[in-house]
Amino acid sequence: MTTLRTFLNGARRNAYVTYPGFASLYVRHTQRFGFETLDVANLEAKQPGRGAFTRLVKHVRKTYPRMGIYVECVMNERFEVKLAAMGFARCDAGMSVCFYLSPLMELK
Repeated sequence: MTTLRTFLNGARRNAYVTYPGFASLYVRHTQRFGFETLDVANLEAKQPGRGAFTRLVKHVRKTYPRMGIYVECVMNERFEVKLAAMGFARCDAGMSVCFYLSPLMELK
């Protein structure tokens, strides 16, 4: 399995990647709302609620400051609240709840 950094610097458009704190992390490299975007399609933290996602977002913002972050199909109300508190905007896609953090928006 490849690391997140290797994935984002490579040619693949979707993959399971490794990142500290995650048992499973499936991402896509896309274009959304006019920006290069990391889509987080599926994730499972090793220890939910311990900051793995926050660290991931901070890493992406620091390493790739012009990249948006899109989290699709959020099915956990606690995670929805966390995303909104971090500055993600809700952008429902059909029947699923999704969130987007534009590179122009400040991370809270």
